[in-house]
Amino acid sequence: MFKLDRKELLPLGCFLLVFLFPPRLVSAADSGKNEFATKRITNSPKVDGILDEDIWSQNPTPTQFTQFKPNNGEKSDFLTAVELVYDDNALYLSARLFDPEPSKIRKEFGKRDDFNRNTDWFGILVDPYNSGQNAFSFFVSAAGVQGDYFINGDNWDENWDAVWESAIAYDDHGWTVEVKIPYYALRFPATSQQNWGINFYRQVKRNQEESYWNPVDNSIRGTVNQSGVLRGLEDIKPPVRLSLLPYATTIYTNDGVNGKEKFSFTGGMDLKYGINESYTLDMALIPDFSQVQSDNVVLNLSAYEVQYSENRQFFTEGTELFDKGDLVYSRRIGSTFGEVSYNDETEEVVSSPSAAPLINATKISGRNGEGWGLGFLNALTNKTHANIRNIETAETREEQVDPLTNFNVLVVDKILKNNSNVNLINTNVTRLDGDNDANVTGASVSLLDSTNTYRFSAFGAVSNIYNAEDAGVSSELEDGYKYSVGLSKVSGSFQYGVSRNVESKDYDPNDFGFNRAANSVSHNVSLMYRIFKPTGVFNYYRANVSGSYRQLFEPRTFTSTDVYASTYAQFKNFWGVGMSSSLKPIDSYDYFEPREEGYYFVQPGSYSVNSWVESDSRKAVKIYISQNTWRRPEWEQAYNSLGASIRYRVNNRLSIDFRVSRESSEDSKGYVTKLYADDESLDEIIFGERDVLTTNNILGTKYTFNNKMGLTLRVRHYWSNVKYNGFYDLQGNGQLADSEYEGIDESGQKQHDTNFNALNVDFVYFYQIAPGSFLNVVWKDSISSSDNNTDINFAENFDKTLSLPQINSLSVRLTYFIDYNSARKYLFGGNSI
Repeated sequence: MFKLDRKELLPLGCFLLVFLFPPRLVSAADSGKNEFATKRITNSPKVDGILDEDIWSQNPTPTQFTQFKPNNGEKSDFLTAVELVYDDNALYLSARLFDPEPSKIRKEFGKRDDFNRNTDWFGILVDPYNSGQNAFSFFVSAAGVQGDYFINGDNWDENWDAVWESAIAYDDHGWTVEVKIPYYALRFPATSQQNWGINFYRQVKRNQEESYWNPVDNSIRGTVNQSGVLRGLEDIKPPVRLSLLPYATTIYTNDGVNGKEKFSFTGGMDLKYGINESYTLDMALIPDFSQVQSDNVVLNLSAYEVQYSENRQFFTEGTELFDKGDLVYSRRIGSTFGEVSYNDETEEVVSSPSAAPLINATKISGRNGEGWGLGFLNALTNKTHANIRNIETAETREEQVDPLTNFNVLVVDKILKNNSNVNLINTNVTRLDGDNDANVTGASVSLLDSTNTYRFSAFGAVSNIYNAEDAGVSSELEDGYKYSVGLSKVSGSFQYGVSRNVESKDYDPNDFGFNRAANSVSHNVSLMYRIFKPTGVFNYYRANVSGSYRQLFEPRTFTSTDVYASTYAQFKNFWGVGMSSSLKPIDSYDYFEPREEGYYFVQPGSYSVNSWVESDSRKAVKIYISQNTWRRPEWEQAYNSLGASIRYRVNNRLSIDFRVSRESSEDSKGYVTKLYADDESLDEIIFGERDVLTTNNILGTKYTFNNKMGLTLRVRHYWSNVKYNGFYDLQGNGQLADSEYEGIDESGQKQHDTNFNALNVDFVYFYQIAPGSFLNVVWKDSISSSDNNTDINFAENFDKTLSLPQINSLSVRLTYFIDYNSARKYLFGGNSI
């Protein structure tokens, strides 16, 4: 069992005390906030963008919002008139967005939630519990495209998707918006009188102006806490929030690598149910992720795992409560953990699993009027098997790789006053055939003062791994822990902070979470200066410097120290430039690269200089160029990279984006392999000196027919070429000595030189056939190869890659949204409930 001394217990005790005895939640409805009045209606309007119903004023009184950017705090250059009404089923919003030059309104089409399009936007932020931290936000572009986010503090979750209605129209005075937000898209308290936090947002793209109805000071941390107050909502009831999303998918797969074809049909359903007015149950029954975007696969030569993005909607939508201390990395769900057990002298692996099939997944999330948030996630993955063949007899057998595995997360989070919070989280992985089980419990607290200027933060976690052995033998328990504490100034022009992070040697959350390497102690300090209002030639300016001092936790010894500085400026013409640099002034001691306990690798000091420039995003052509230079003078090591991207907006429907990067590393040194003596004792840890050339090309094309239908194409080619110049033996003092090892196999081939390629194509047709209902057609093509032919140029390599066997698939998926209230009203008449 691990032990904590008194100093290490102190930060853990602080946030546990706050969790057990939290301060009471204080409403955000303070004096000085704008108030917006609403009224009840009896006849709901037709949502068509034409504001001709009697409920809307024909001569509304417009107001000037307050600019957020670029001139924070000044009045907007444009007038806006907003009205909000409600009935028993929904909120209804109308907005008249006056523009003296209607012909100049930007209105580029795009996919839902794509705020990078060249278009004007209007939006509403709704905080039903008036918490000052969480809000539902709904946006409509001047092209009629929807966007919605769930806001949690500083996090704007674009993966949250609600079902609501909107429409736009144009006239000689500008453009108009009409929105219907059903109550089933929100969560609000069951009280007779409601006082919600509310704000309205407008963006005029041609001026790069963003403004809010209730002013948002960008020198103060947070947006929701700077909302106004909605008055007049009375006698509305949270509806029965029950919706079904059944789907059917047809998939054709042509596996050119193994010479197989497969045609399959699958169906399933997502279910969403409001347990009460605050908490929601989500279930994925027989989930299908065949249309998820391909990963950006890379060649990994480091000692650390590569962290890939989560693209599966069920695990990205409404999961902000689970984002605590990297204890939940949802890509673990469906990954294969086990190893194939076989005799490599008499057997060979015919096939091994790349993923574990997901049987079902369930989550519960939400927050009540007292500020208590609850998150629960459970997922079950099926067994996997490898196919093993006897080399001599050709007989095959199955070998289990992964057992039936259950993943579980429970989070309790409490909102405190002043945009603060405290939470407790537990993750558990249970493997049902006696394999390793894991459990991690963590807690964190974030406390801000009444002005949202200063913050104290702390996090702590304990990991337990139960190592299963032979049947009938008791499991061995491995424990580890982590904690971090920080104090910082988070608002104002000058911001700064100090922090300490400790991870014990046996801390391991990686059965469900993500941690690159434990066994570390680090101390960090940072200082930043920003200007929030245009000054001189600048719209915005930022400069920061930071430093860190790192040690190994066990044995407690120095590993590295570094200093980092960066600056970024946006000019009045909306071009931006940036520069950063880093310095490691003395030798570093890397205890992870050797991949063997007790060894370390000494690396002399190094430095880097980076810079980038970006053009005005409003223009038809936008460019971004970056460069990175790194040097380790004592070893004459060099790393250089150059990246560029260009986006060409052909018109309001078609845009083309191309990104390319080239990275060149000369004479880098790193781990290669281990050599063992006849008695299986470690003989040498082999390091190599290598040249690495990596090129990454991504072509993206988007064509949108209208605000409900479009095409996207994404082609990515990643090429990494690794050529070894010599090999060394890592000594006990961390230095490298010459080695007789040549890296040649029995056939005379260089076994460590690597030529790696990954080529992926994702072509998507999407069509929203009804609110919340979609038809998607996806074609995916994949080529992956790795060999030792490093004497090849780019053109030859690309031509060779295209000639390799491919895996491609074509899938057609139909999903249909069924809302209980709408279905009941359609079938039986009357109001929804």
